[in-house]
Amino acid sequence: MNKHYFGAASPAVLAAALLLVPALAQAQATPPATANDDASTVETVVVTGSRLASRGFSAPTPVSVVGAEEFKLSGTVNAEQLLGTNPQFVGSQNNGQTANTVPGGTATLNLRGFGAQRNLVLVNGRRFAIAGADQTTDINTIPVSLIKQTEVVTGGSSAVYGSDAITGVVNFIMRDDFEGVEINGQTSWDSHTTTPTYNLDLTVGGNFAEGRGNAVVSVNYLDRGAISRGMRGHWTYDSLSDGCVTAGSFSKSKAGVPLAIPAGQTCAQAGGRMGLIAGGSGDIPNGRFTGVPTVGGAGSTPGLDAALIAAGLSGMGSRGFTFDTAGTTARPALTPQDDFNLGPDNYLIIPQKRWMLNAFSHYDFNSRMTGYVEGHFSNNVVDMQLAPTNINGPFLFNTNNPYLSPQMQEVLRQMDLKEVGTTTVTTGTATRTTVAGDGLAVINVGRRLREIGLRRNNAERNVWRFATGLRGDLGSVSDSFLRNLSYDAYYTYARTSETDHQEGNASRSRFQANLLSVGGAPPVLNIFGANISTAGVQAISIAATNITEAEQQVAAANLSGEAFSLPAGPVDFSTGFEWRYNSARYTPDEFLRSGDVVGFNPGLPTGGSTIVKEVYGEARVPILADLPFVKNLSANGAFRYSDYNLKGVGGVWTYSVGGAWQVTSDVNFRGQFQHAIRAPNVGELYGGLAQSFDAATDPCSSRAPVAQQTAAVRAVCVATGVPAAAVFTPGVQSNTIIGNLQGGNPNVGIEKSDTYTFGAVITPRALPGLAVSIDYFNINLDGAISALGGGLNNTLNLCYNIVQNASSEFCQAIKRNPVTGEIAPPYYATITNANTGGLKTAGVDFVANYRFSADFGIPGLSQDSRFEISTQWTWLDEFTSTPVQAFPNIKNYCVGAYGPTCGQPIPEWKGGTQVIWRTGPLTLNLRHRYVGEVMTDKYILPKRAGGTVPSLDTLTNPKLPAQNYFDASFTYDIVENVQVYGGVNNIADRDPPVLGSSSPSANTYAATYDVLGTTFFLGGKLKF
Repeated sequence: MNKHYFGAASPAVLAAALLLVPALAQAQATPPATANDDASTVETVVVTGSRLASRGFSAPTPVSVVGAEEFKLSGTVNAEQLLGTNPQFVGSQNNGQTANTVPGGTATLNLRGFGAQRNLVLVNGRRFAIAGADQTTDINTIPVSLIKQTEVVTGGSSAVYGSDAITGVVNFIMRDDFEGVEINGQTSWDSHTTTPTYNLDLTVGGNFAEGRGNAVVSVNYLDRGAISRGMRGHWTYDSLSDGCVTAGSFSKSKAGVPLAIPAGQTCAQAGGRMGLIAGGSGDIPNGRFTGVPTVGGAGSTPGLDAALIAAGLSGMGSRGFTFDTAGTTARPALTPQDDFNLGPDNYLIIPQKRWMLNAFSHYDFNSRMTGYVEGHFSNNVVDMQLAPTNINGPFLFNTNNPYLSPQMQEVLRQMDLKEVGTTTVTTGTATRTTVAGDGLAVINVGRRLREIGLRRNNAERNVWRFATGLRGDLGSVSDSFLRNLSYDAYYTYARTSETDHQEGNASRSRFQANLLSVGGAPPVLNIFGANISTAGVQAISIAATNITEAEQQVAAANLSGEAFSLPAGPVDFSTGFEWRYNSARYTPDEFLRSGDVVGFNPGLPTGGSTIVKEVYGEARVPILADLPFVKNLSANGAFRYSDYNLKGVGGVWTYSVGGAWQVTSDVNFRGQFQHAIRAPNVGELYGGLAQSFDAATDPCSSRAPVAQQTAAVRAVCVATGVPAAAVFTPGVQSNTIIGNLQGGNPNVGIEKSDTYTFGAVITPRALPGLAVSIDYFNINLDGAISALGGGLNNTLNLCYNIVQNASSEFCQAIKRNPVTGEIAPPYYATITNANTGGLKTAGVDFVANYRFSADFGIPGLSQDSRFEISTQWTWLDEFTSTPVQAFPNIKNYCVGAYGPTCGQPIPEWKGGTQVIWRTGPLTLNLRHRYVGEVMTDKYILPKRAGGTVPSLDTLTNPKLPAQNYFDASFTYDIVENVQVYGGVNNIADRDPPVLGSSSPSANTYAATYDVLGTTFFLGGKLKF
């Protein structure tokens, strides 16, 4: 579908969008008033976003609703899969079924693109379990079969719910009054691999004590099969990179034929096109060896030149040399021809097995008091699988290594002889030194340890949660003061325990030790060619076990009711207190803790806790009522005072003010201002340094846009450790994923945000069944807690392209291999947390629902029909990150962009429409999902900042086109309480946009786009 703008679209286009452009979720604003609402009889219902009861007109804060039927009609068995396609959400790269990352295996929600840690997840209005040190909730623990509806509040809600609600709240409301036995089973599979997912639910509930109580118990089993990139094939099989290809072989989705670019020319001038090439990692199974000067190059000697020529390496370039499979012949290493394809072995969809038990019960002790309990246990086992580990960095070799030819032994001997002074080589926990003539030579190794096997991480996560409370009515103090009082007091305890078992790691220190001869015996390791023996594998392999534990306790009490009456109506209030305790602990394996391991990311222990005591209040004041053009006008406000046991936080206030103006029964206006905070979580405070590998562009390598390869950048590269001859060459950075160290900071303070929302809800009496809401939102976050500079790519950009001062904190954070200039173990960028950045987003949410009946149906099924048409869109006007607020003029304007800096695609338009036709026992559903086009941030950011803009013909697939997905599903009631249902998603089998070097995983943004193609699901429900 073409992209339309409010300022340019014609009325006809907007009308078509209203009714025809699809929304995945049947989202609706807070229930609006109908034409026959009466203030004396309106039902009061508490809607998420406020603790006050709605009185029949729209609340000031927009709330969208996803009903239970939506999960069934989309075949959803993991709640985040459906909610994540809602236009208010952005993909979570490192979470969900496509996140083949460690740590990982959880599913989160990324509301407004500010990160999962900045929205709050509730179950029945109360905080749920936290998964770890980041204090987010794993959506894998939410039982889809029990969801009554899901309410999404978009905008800061800290005054109502406390910390973490910067961008809003997602509240899962559960069925807690079920009677009978219900069995629900579903299977789904994709068309390309036919890998199944099985889901089975058993729910049992009933009343007791003559109807005064009810209990519900639900058991769920889920088994999701694994899909590797090799199984999926096609666009995901290769590790694709950006490169120059012949014009005739260019393709947007597969590798072309590489074209060498003559010196002084661009790809286009050479007759080629920037496209996709089959690349991968420069650390290869036969070994790649660098750090040896080229013939006649700086640092070489006549003896070394002669040795290199004799060994057949006279043509060696910056990529170094490699060996044939037998390990007998050395030759210059080539790119991309020699690069290792990481793709086929990596999971595209990670397997999951889940057992989950949920129980809800309540009992009316009397007319004034109801007791309730909630219980949860889940066991999630999620596996991650990666290509064999690599090891790289400087290592020592005996110059008479018996696995090398005499010619190569001479190369090592000459390398030994040219050493100056004492050279120290650190490998993991071991340190050695070498001097000229001692029979040891230093060479950089890039070796893929295929002989060890694939890297596998088995994550088993157990979650326990218990909640108990009392609620009820207290009556009224008097007829005019403190009336209709109600209370709710509860305590919750939740605990998460995760154990990660890892295979496929290797020890750096053992690798080095086994490269050297002991007592004249041949070294255990022969890494030249594919020659590591079984004994070598056993000598360097390491398994690891890591444990993560998290705990949350909440005690809260709330009192609400009517304070007194004004001429326009009662003044509603809510007040209470809350105490929360969060703790988390990560205990890595001793080998990972030591930093001696390659394979899965090493890290130091994390442990700590936070405690907060809070008091809060909320009120709604009616101002005018039942006047011309003012059916109801009210104002509301809320406050919360939070006292943290953190030296960087202390006591903080949050507050909100807003209002609602019901002009007539047809038109309502609403608006809200909210000042919210988020206190740092345990990981941000106490997280030990941990290794992370992130997609980034090294400005000192050939991967940097040509327009940014300037003399000023070159000077900073040299000043930060890149050999002058290597600047802007491929040898500087052999991989597109760069290692860095990230960790916590106990002095981190709070984040602060201000949110403005205002809009209108229209329910025209002239067209019964139609409800439309339009809301503007503006969220501005200051003091965002993030890694120095806003992350690795931003830090690199600030150092080399913006600040351009080698003494700056951004450049000082970057350490490079002194021989090659590469950022690779054991040389890292070290980036710790700080309140460094800012985020801002603004846009318009548009929702419409139209329901009507028709006097026709399907013969034999029904004489009439009902139609439900819903559409939901978000138009994004702004999404801006300020990596370092100390440099307020350095901003990343990311609307309509994707890439290493902006991350997941942030389209200007996202949304969709759904049409449901109900006729007798049959329900048919057609929906359409839309993700707007985006442009690479390598082009958009410098253009919007007024900097040097690369030419589009120097970039690979710079624009990702808009994506349209169509889905269809049905339900059919065979007899009463027996139903079958099924559907097809992505009917057209549309592949996602394919990327090269900018891809964070699987050559695309798997958290945003559909990666499975057409999928089918079929299920049945039996109730008795």
